[in-house]
Amino acid sequence: MNLPIGLTITRIVAVPLLILFLISSSRVHALIAARLDTLPLERKALLQDAAVIGKVFWAGALVDMANRDVREVRDGLHELARKELVRPARRPSIEGETEFAFWHLLIRDVAYGQIPRGVRAQKHRAAGAWIEKIAGERVADSAELLAHHYEQALDLARASGDAAPEIDVKARRFLMLAAERTLRLD
Repeated sequence: MNLPIGLTITRIVAVPLLILFLISSSRVHALIAARLDTLPLERKALLQDAAVIGKVFWAGALVDMANRDVREVRDGLHELARKELVRPARRPSIEGETEFAFWHLLIRDVAYGQIPRGVRAQKHRAAGAWIEKIAGERVADSAELLAHHYEQALDLARASGDAAPEIDVKARRFLMLAAERTLRLD
């Protein structure tokens, strides 16, 4: 097939760049994974719990998710911040909570990917429970976030062989609340 010279050059350049990108991406993930593997187990577990919550997370959630001591979480997050894996937020989005974010989404993705599915399901369930607790009567305001965590918990539980009917009920409830909130926006 005769392509115009510009398209031929584009194909010649684009394909190797795509391959280079894919190789580089897997190498970056491997480098991040290697760096996370050097962390003490309790720090790595803290980072993985944070990864379940999302790019942005709160110290209180990490305390509740694994029944950790507040001081342990504070010290752990301080150490992870010194290692430039996470950073504190200037203004937390939840009053009274210390908020952090991952330095880069790839760090969060790698930490999340290292958690076994069954354990990930339990962590999403714990994250949802914490959000429900802090939302209180305004739980409908967090319906989308709760739907996400309970839906993830349900999918991961089912993938690991657990029917998880109680999670199914919560996922449906918050998906319906989220849908109702969306309909009211119109």
